[in-house]
Amino acid sequence: MRLVRWNPAASSLLSGWRRDAEPFVNVCDNWFDDPSTFGPQVDIVEKNGNYLLTAELPGVKPEDVNVSVENDVLMISGEKREENETDKSGVYHSERRYGKFSRVFSLNGQVDTEKIDANYNAGVLTLTLPKREEVKARAVTIKVK
Repeated sequence: MRLVRWNPAASSLLSGWRRDAEPFVNVCDNWFDDPSTFGPQVDIVEKNGNYLLTAELPGVKPEDVNVSVENDVLMISGEKREENETDKSGVYHSERRYGKFSRVFSLNGQVDTEKIDANYNAGVLTLTLPKREEVKARAVTIKVK
C-alpha cells in the first residue's frame, strides 16, 4: 500500500480512475512476478567515448555478482541472499527482493569487449564499455561536385 498526500488541485477523473484501478494493477503485477528473481535497475549513458552502465545492487556481495560477454551479449547476473533466515510467519509486509537476478544487453558490435572494466562500490556496479574505434563519431568532409 502506498500513502500519498492528497492534493485537491491535482484531482481529476483520470487520477480517480488510477486510484480505483491501482489495487487491480498491483494484483496483476504480483500475479506474474516471480518473487525469487528480479532485474536490477540500470542506467546507461554515453560519456568520453564510452558507454557507462550503472546497476543498483544494494545488499549484494561483490562475490555474488557475475559479468560476462558471449556472442556480443552482455549479461549481469548473481544472487542477493537474505541476511538471516528468519521465521516469516509474523511478516505483515515485505517489499525487499532476494534471490537470483539477471539483466541482458545486446552490444550490437559497438563495444570493444576486450576492454570492458567493472567496479563495484557501495551496492553499485559500474561497467565502462569502451566504444569500438569504428563506432566513435568523427567528422568527415564530403566534397560536393
